[in-house]
Amino acid sequence: MKNAVFFDIDGTLWDYCHSIPETTVRAVKELQKNGGLAFINTGRTLSTIQEPELLEIGFDGIIGGCGTYIEYRGKELQNILIPYDMLIKTRGIMKREHFWAFYEGVEDLYIDTEAFGDDPYAVSFQEKLGPHCKDDSELSPSSRINKFSIDYRESTADRVKASLGTMYDLIIHEFPGTHVSEIMPKGCSKGTAIKTICEKLDIDIKDTYAFGDSANDMGMLKSAGHGIAMGNGVDMVKNAAEYITTPIDQDGIMNGLKHYGLI
Repeated sequence: MKNAVFFDIDGTLWDYCHSIPETTVRAVKELQKNGGLAFINTGRTLSTIQEPELLEIGFDGIIGGCGTYIEYRGKELQNILIPYDMLIKTRGIMKREHFWAFYEGVEDLYIDTEAFGDDPYAVSFQEKLGPHCKDDSELSPSSRINKFSIDYRESTADRVKASLGTMYDLIIHEFPGTHVSEIMPKGCSKGTAIKTICEKLDIDIKDTYAFGDSANDMGMLKSAGHGIAMGNGVDMVKNAAEYITTPIDQDGIMNGLKHYGLI
């Protein structure tokens, strides 16, 4: 029997200060020592999964861009891209609707710098990625974009759904102070990627486990054999989970893996 465990990054593997509990590192390594496979499963695309402290844990694979990109032990298994003509059409919609967009790719991130200006979130990506963080006017046929995200603070969630819902799958993050939506090609999610991994690696879906904390984790918690919500997660994730572990800073990953006898 082969087990596979899927971990979100932000709010799950590390907190929002990018601090990874020592028990999390130890628990992932023990899981692997016991024969389990450990995967990152994140909304981030490959261009923004760069931190050594995260990658040096030694995951067996990465699912990025909400299921659009999959690699296993360094080999690319799937890479779903948004066609260039669709990107250009989408960029026009972003400008018309006053959505603040950033387009997330395999190598680069493209930001609507005119909209974001010196917004701290955009600045953090510019500082982190350097030349790999570009203005969205530089999008070209060679740009490999898996998904995009928008800040709709100047609009509404209903306008996001009306403008983009027929073209893409949407995840609306609706909680106080947040006006963000993640936009993926139709049929892509963290959950569909788990199913793809199972098919390609001959793993029974009942032997899969997923840890998450936010709205974009819903697909994988529902698709995996066992969905685990972090104690610091939002209510919708906790309500969808089979089990709620402790918060990230209270050994949540280790306690969740122990609960299922994986370590």
